[in-house]
Amino acid sequence: MRTAAQASYEPSVDRKAAPRPAPDASLIHRAESHPYADAVNSTPPEGTAPQQDAAAVARSNADARAKVLAWARRSIDLIPTKWLITGAGAVLLAATAVFGGLETVPASPVPELAVGDTFAGSDLEVTVRAVELRDERGDAAVFPDEGKGEKALVVVLDVVNTFTSARSAATADRPSPALDGIRVDGVEGAPALTRAGDEGLVTPRLQPDVPVRVIAAWVVGPKDLRPGESVRISLPDSTHYVGKSVMSGDYWADVRLGAWVDARIEAVAAP
Repeated sequence: MRTAAQASYEPSVDRKAAPRPAPDASLIHRAESHPYADAVNSTPPEGTAPQQDAAAVARSNADARAKVLAWARRSIDLIPTKWLITGAGAVLLAATAVFGGLETVPASPVPELAVGDTFAGSDLEVTVRAVELRDERGDAAVFPDEGKGEKALVVVLDVVNTFTSARSAATADRPSPALDGIRVDGVEGAPALTRAGDEGLVTPRLQPDVPVRVIAAWVVGPKDLRPGESVRISLPDSTHYVGKSVMSGDYWADVRLGAWVDARIEAVAAP
């Protein structure tokens, strides 16, 4: 506790703040000339921060897309191939249904020919010249039973082999692409083949580019056909192949209907 004498000797203090001394100009100059002053006090170039942000966003998006694609690839690898094929087929069918469906390719019409018209198929040129109902077989390779009233139905053909080598008029194939593949509508079986005028009953061998008249014959019953009636004759067509592995040489396959020939039956009496 101060005494009155002590208090009287304490100097009086002005409570107002004393003025600050002026900064030293030499210090300010040294601070401004310091090499780090420009780095601390300089303003960043305009647009630097937004560019850095855009680059970061682009990298992030690219990483996200890469992850999604990797996941998709792994998911596709887990799906069975049959499912993918079935799904693709379903999508194709749905798309074609939306646009009107698949357009069917029109089949080529089978030619309708008459007696005297020539048809080219299976590397043969075949012309039907006549259809005869004979009491006797003549040069046909069939043997009708006269006691039963059977007759010989004969189709007279002009044939040219347009292939480069000789061929038989008949084959062992069924259906046959050659002349024994000819059929008469309503008559069963393959025809017996001979060369016209030849009674040797030998199946003709067709030489290249040599015209030959061939007799194709069937045995028919007394009430099966009558003179003056019309019949339809089918001529075969096929595709030529060359065997290279299992089969060798030339052969004709993919046998199909080549042409129809409409003809009227002529009566041929026994001499």
